[in-house]
Amino acid sequence: MADRTGSAGPPGRGRRRGRGRRRLAGIAGGDVTSLLAATGGSPIWYLARSAGVVSLLLLTGSTVLGIVATVRWRSERLPRFVTAGLHRNVSLLALAFLVVHVVAVVADGFAPIGWLDSVVPFQGTYRSVWLGLGALAFDLLLALLITSAVRQRLGYPAWRIVHWLAYACWGLAVVHGLGTGTDPKATWMLLVTFGCVGAVILAVWWRVVAGWPEPLVPRLAGLGASLVVPIVIAAWTITGPLESGWARRAGTPSNLLASSGSSTTPGPTSTGAPPSTAAPSTFGQAPFTATLQGTLVQSAPDAGGLVTVRIDTALEGAVTGRLVVTIEGRAARTEGVDLATSTVALGPPQQPDMYRGKVVGLQGTGLTMTATNAQGTAVTLSARVQTDPSSDAVSGVLRATPGVVSGSTGQGGD
Repeated sequence: MADRTGSAGPPGRGRRRGRGRRRLAGIAGGDVTSLLAATGGSPIWYLARSAGVVSLLLLTGSTVLGIVATVRWRSERLPRFVTAGLHRNVSLLALAFLVVHVVAVVADGFAPIGWLDSVVPFQGTYRSVWLGLGALAFDLLLALLITSAVRQRLGYPAWRIVHWLAYACWGLAVVHGLGTGTDPKATWMLLVTFGCVGAVILAVWWRVVAGWPEPLVPRLAGLGASLVVPIVIAAWTITGPLESGWARRAGTPSNLLASSGSSTTPGPTSTGAPPSTAAPSTFGQAPFTATLQGTLVQSAPDAGGLVTVRIDTALEGAVTGRLVVTIEGRAARTEGVDLATSTVALGPPQQPDMYRGKVVGLQGTGLTMTATNAQGTAVTLSARVQTDPSSDAVSGVLRATPGVVSGSTGQGGD
């Protein structure tokens, strides 16, 4: 559920990271870990993301089927009672996937999202507006399903009024996915989202044309909304989620985006180690959290069979600077790289190598690194990155905590 610079490594034609299931594997003492799998991060995080996307697709299908039911469409192969039953079952399935989505997000623990945040809108600390829209959509879907179950007792007029909330539920889910989701910049996610928007618009137009022109005012209102709302969503997407620095502007908690040079007590992401003395520089003192955006380039094997992967990113948020990670090794028999050496450089724009170190852990889309500056101040860096399968672009979140993780050395690079 957060937010381009770079050059190629050694000679050899660079190739895009997103093609196939490419991985970087570190082999030490027989242990193998993978990094930057094209499909996503940890199993729970992948489950949360996929369940969210499936929920959006099912909500779209339910909305379209509901509109189809209102125009009383039927065919010999698909009578009306089948359409009505399909609409009800798709809605229930959407609710089931939404529950899976919520449980997985809370269980993952990467973002500070609790159980209450998933049902009480706008009370959370993590991107409260956009997360709150998702909670509101969840509540509306529950209301729709409950009122449908007691439709006979509620009465048709009241049920019909409540059922108009289906449009709001679907729209809120679309905006929530773009504002809070992990993959809003991914080409596939944009295609899914605007494909869903297009499907609902076409269904609304069908509903408006069927039985035209009476009643005229509601039909004109529906037609106008079907034109204005998509334009507004598209404009907001371009100037919001697709812009750099969205994670900060979307409402990332202040305790994560601490002020540069802050000396406050470490927050929930701290390792618990006492803060080190800050280096005499303008660069932020750990702990801090920043968003990162940049490129991932993997070279073709050179004459010796070595492959270099270079992740070059710009930092925004608590600090403004640059993080460059270079990983070198031999191409594995399967797609990937057997990690041999690595270097890490972190610092402000005027001194991008203020901190130098190495990668000490790889898991899924997560990297753990240690780095030390000239004064001997050590930091542990934890990065979680996402890749755009259609380009070299990477984005994610970097968390810095003072000290060195247990079992790792300070400055490195092998």
